[in-house]
Amino acid sequence: MSNSYVVPESSEVGSPNTTSALIHTGLLSVGLSNLFWKGGEISANPDEKALVLAMGLFCLAIPFQGLYILLSRMIREYDSSEKLVMPDSILRLASICEMVSYGCGITGFCLMLVRTSPLLGGILFSSAVLVILLARIAMVKAYEANQTSY
Repeated sequence: MSNSYVVPESSEVGSPNTTSALIHTGLLSVGLSNLFWKGGEISANPDEKALVLAMGLFCLAIPFQGLYILLSRMIREYDSSEKLVMPDSILRLASICEMVSYGCGITGFCLMLVRTSPLLGGILFSSAVLVILLARIAMVKAYEANQTSY
């Protein structure tokens, strides 16, 4: 039994797709809804550090999520044009926005869950940290592989 791999077309390599932009739109919605619905609890209980930190992480993630969504659309439009080449700096910026967005959004959501159930919040937080570390390692290895090929 042989392993077969699907190799994406060159326009797909390293470029955000619609699904990723939709995931960020969902994370943006979660962050905004938590800010609107739970933000009022801060004035009622300003000493609750987990709530304040979660709200801060959502505030940090939102601009990165928005920028990633805009960059994703721009990159898809560039990919549809054969005459234009997307600069690596834009692709790198999209990658950074994606990591910050995921990291802050998911960590903020974990902190909100910790308020409900410390055990479930801890499990989700641990798995989120592991996923973020694995993604970062993969990004570094991909970047190093691309650098040696030039």
